[in-house]
Amino acid sequence: MSSRPTFTEIVDWMEGRLPSDRAHDVAEAVAHDDAAADAAAWVAEFLATAERLQMESPPADLRGRLRALFNDPARDLSDGAWERARLLYARSARDAAPSGAETHLAFEFGAGRFVLVVAPASHGYVELRGQLLLATPPGPADVTLLEGGVVRGRSRSAADGRFRFALAPASVDELRIAVGGLRVTAQLEPSRA
Repeated sequence: MSSRPTFTEIVDWMEGRLPSDRAHDVAEAVAHDDAAADAAAWVAEFLATAERLQMESPPADLRGRLRALFNDPARDLSDGAWERARLLYARSARDAAPSGAETHLAFEFGAGRFVLVVAPASHGYVELRGQLLLATPPGPADVTLLEGGVVRGRSRSAADGRFRFALAPASVDELRIAVGGLRVTAQLEPSRA
């Protein structure tokens, strides 16, 4: 097999969207790799559950608010107007503790700092908890996780800047925080947590 499949590739494989050569590699991984097999089983269960659910259209006012939220230009992640945070601190208790140890990270940028705690959650997933630390309370911030530039999770922080992703794919490689005029990004490697 050429490389371990990502969660996205497993979903694409199960839904028939991969080219045949890569589909063969993913099928081999699912057959011989416990983590890939667990991810495929989870996707299969999710798809079966989704088929049984009856979808209803949301009320018109909610539909409008959701459209506005996703069409808001401030949420556009494609431009380069993001300040890059610098890693100040990274500490893992992995060597001193049994499996399941947390990794603590601290990042700094022009207007302040943010801290992250990354802990293993389940095969291929981590729990990610953080807090944005500014001189004045930041208010609710939009927090986005990306993998290769593709959004893998969004959250809204509490007024004190705290945020949490209970099950974030371990393959995410970037975190972005936007609040007011502040737009900051940081590179992540949670799969090493």
